[in-house]
Amino acid sequence: MTEPHRPDPDALLAELQRAEKESRLGRLFIFLGMCPGVGKTYAMLQAARQRQKEGVKVMVGVVETHGRSETAALLKDLEVLPRRKLEHRGHILEEFDLDAVLQQRPELVLVDELAHTNAPGSRHFKRYQDVIELIGAGLDVYTTVNVQHIESQVDIVRQITGITIQETVPDSILDHAHEIELVDLSVEKLLDRMAAGKVYLGDRAEWAVSNFFKEGNLTALREMALRFTAEHVDRDLEDIRRAKRVSTAWKTNARLLVGVGPSPYSESLIRWTRRAANRLSCPWIVAWVEGSKRLVPADEERLSRSLALARKLGAEVVSVTGEDVAASLLQIARDRNVSQIVVGKPGNRAWRHRSLSDRLVQESGDIDVCMVRPELAGGSARSDKLQPVELPAGLVAEYVWALGLTFAVALLGWLLLPYTGYVFAGLVFLLAVIVAAVRLGRGPVLTMAALSAFTWDYFFIPPRFTLHINQPHDIVMFVMFFIVAFSMGHLTTRLRQREQAERRRQRQTAALLRVTQSAALTAEPDRGLEEALRAINEFLRADTAVVVRNMDRSLPHAVHEASTLKPSAKEWGVINWSYQNKQPAGRFTDTLPESEAAWFPLQTATSQMGVFGVRLSEKALMDFTTRQSIEAFALQLALVLEKEHFIFAVRHAELMEQSERLQRTLLDSVSHELKTPLAVIHAALEGLSDVKNPYVEEIHTASARLQRVVNHLLQMTRIESAAVQPVREWCLLGDLIEQARHSVGEVLDKHPLAMDIPADLPAVKLDPNLFAQALANILHNAAVYTPDGSPVEIHAALQHGGILAVRIADRGPGLPQNGEEQVFQKFYRGPGSPTGGTGLGLSISRALLRSLDGDVKASNRPDGGAEFVITLPVETLTTPSLP
Repeated sequence: MTEPHRPDPDALLAELQRAEKESRLGRLFIFLGMCPGVGKTYAMLQAARQRQKEGVKVMVGVVETHGRSETAALLKDLEVLPRRKLEHRGHILEEFDLDAVLQQRPELVLVDELAHTNAPGSRHFKRYQDVIELIGAGLDVYTTVNVQHIESQVDIVRQITGITIQETVPDSILDHAHEIELVDLSVEKLLDRMAAGKVYLGDRAEWAVSNFFKEGNLTALREMALRFTAEHVDRDLEDIRRAKRVSTAWKTNARLLVGVGPSPYSESLIRWTRRAANRLSCPWIVAWVEGSKRLVPADEERLSRSLALARKLGAEVVSVTGEDVAASLLQIARDRNVSQIVVGKPGNRAWRHRSLSDRLVQESGDIDVCMVRPELAGGSARSDKLQPVELPAGLVAEYVWALGLTFAVALLGWLLLPYTGYVFAGLVFLLAVIVAAVRLGRGPVLTMAALSAFTWDYFFIPPRFTLHINQPHDIVMFVMFFIVAFSMGHLTTRLRQREQAERRRQRQTAALLRVTQSAALTAEPDRGLEEALRAINEFLRADTAVVVRNMDRSLPHAVHEASTLKPSAKEWGVINWSYQNKQPAGRFTDTLPESEAAWFPLQTATSQMGVFGVRLSEKALMDFTTRQSIEAFALQLALVLEKEHFIFAVRHAELMEQSERLQRTLLDSVSHELKTPLAVIHAALEGLSDVKNPYVEEIHTASARLQRVVNHLLQMTRIESAAVQPVREWCLLGDLIEQARHSVGEVLDKHPLAMDIPADLPAVKLDPNLFAQALANILHNAAVYTPDGSPVEIHAALQHGGILAVRIADRGPGLPQNGEEQVFQKFYRGPGSPTGGTGLGLSISRALLRSLDGDVKASNRPDGGAEFVITLPVETLTTPSLP
């Protein structure tokens, strides 16, 4: 506690986890430019050629030369991968062959144009997804990208150039880049290259100069590229300071929150927040407040696109329910310790935005509110205004019902007017509005309320057939009717929508609870999984399938028998990819989107249990709520399968423990019972030592073999019961080898023993009995498994760091194929083993050496025979002993 700067344990753990994760992944090198023509591909090829000279295996996956001879010349002497040919609508398209690279596994792959969109039929929708898979497979990648293709910069590029960029890459992939190299070129030199025809040719060059390649545009793009690279350099510097545990490292508590909805401005707000979070190096949250009103399909699609963009850019997506958007956003901000809320700047036509902004500013307290001017997604406001608005067929029917009901009430009131008066007609109109509010939407109800008020005034309130009212009390009645009708219609509609929303949430919660109870509480796992899938099918109105992994962590070739979705051969490729990469794939994703179903990995915090597939109807859309439900179902199924796996593992471990305990008891009992008769036999043989009889010699040999078996059984019992406690003392290695040789006995006398022990080898400190016994077992194994007369070699050396290495080699048949580790298993006997052995000798040797903190490994010699190498940390007299 007296240390001046004590490292943060959480920070150390996070750094270790990050380093471990990065050690399993390949490295990504990005060559970034401000626009086409600055020389990104040229710089990438030069760097690749240098790496090839250093001995790195380089492969050109895909490089676009665009007819530039200087770039094409750099491809010489580099291995270029043939492109994959795909047929689409009668045309042959060429694309990057991802599978061929994964099969050949070069050390470095060149993948040009990171933002490229792949041709239909490719595994991934975008090329950057191919790069992510290559990195996940442990391959290094060189790639290129322009700053205008970075997702968070799209809005700024549109403002500067007036051009909407369609091909983009998420910022998250650049965040994980090992190195970003800026390929910079002045605007004047770039325009000179354009004029010389080194960027584009012909009409395309003239169009580029008059539109995109203007001097002002290029200057702004160059500044964006420089600023973006500088921000990543700052983040790298922060990582270095954290890795070196600098106590004065910059820390920030900033956390940004942006609320989104089915608005065309949402994507622009998300990109702005991503850029701000990138500059502050802080986390950011995208929140959606789900109200009671059901979204139309167009709004659902827009909302799903915005939330998908947020996830792609690395945001934490949060969904809550509530009618008060401002209060819900402030509650999320306080719960998540948000320092700044981002909202759109109010405009003349967006009074709802203005009200939301005002409330957030007034009620935010210590939380800052940042107002920005968002851009419409994909175009200008004028284009948005000109888009035709189509009313859903159901909404048109509700308006027809509202008009028809108003006409029916007016007709009824007109027929009863001579008997009831005009006040009764007004009450009937009011009752009709309330009844309509129970069944119709807000728009039709409010329209009916206004139409009913004016119909009552025109046809019933004196003077009739005019909108003029003479009596003051009639004016009050009309105004009260108008207010009551509008209020009752609005409130009743809100209550009905809230009730419908609560029913949807209750149905979702009930389905999730039913899935959990069915899968987790059923005594029979297969039956429980069948009931769970039935509940999911009813809730989603879809077909589902579950692929449960085998015990060896491989996927079977068939889905679970309770599945209602039977995947085709093509779908199995999607299933295997989702399982191996632990990512969703298939329909409604960017990976193999042409599949008929969407597949989600059954992933938990500790393991992956399989894959879960859902096939919705052809016209269905996977909105945010549906995706959340599917992911929740997948997580519950994964947890249940993991629980069953753990239960099976625990039962298997208990069974193995009982079996090993019984085995140890049996071995101990048998070995002790054999010691007494063996002692009697040895005593009798000593009394018959003067008798020259071949049978006596056979009995002597058999008793020695039996004595060795009993000793092995006793030693294994002592080792497994943790009764072996090393007692270290100073020894000479030559004496220990002689002790082991004597312990082996007559079997080793048939083999010449060649020892290579340095004369200056100092005394070492270890347990002589344990080491000699381990060495004796290895020598006995060499003597038994090799022909008589074949030599046995012993080489010893003291390696750097105080490691004693002893190598025992023979000239026998060697180890069986893949038997380097099997020979150390208990009771293992190789093919062609002589009779009489127990298969315990080498197992005992390894156990004894490991009790001394050492080990032994086996291998086959290149010129024939087996080799066993003992490594053991020891103290020597030439170095001071450790305290």
